[in-house]
Amino acid sequence: MWNWLQRLRENRAVLRREVNAVGAEFEAKPYEELKEIPNEGPPVTRVVEGREVWFSAEVYGIKPNGDLEVCIDAGGLPMLLGIKPSYHFFKRPDGAVYY
Repeated sequence: MWNWLQRLRENRAVLRREVNAVGAEFEAKPYEELKEIPNEGPPVTRVVEGREVWFSAEVYGIKPNGDLEVCIDAGGLPMLLGIKPSYHFFKRPDGAVYY
């Protein structure tokens, strides 16, 4: 009975680790490239530990000073209550990142 709960915990750990890695990759992208991310763009897919996972990135807002609000959602594995991890950061026009 508890095997399914352990599996869901492992899934969460995998998605959290991978969304953090993908988030760091997106942080390194130039400001102008991030600004051009389409809201309905294709997800980034990867095979991790033999299982396919996906990540979707979105610039969900631009502050008055030009800072981009970026969110990356992870998915592809079953999760407890369907709650999947996300990665959020802000990118300034000068390239600086903050959270």
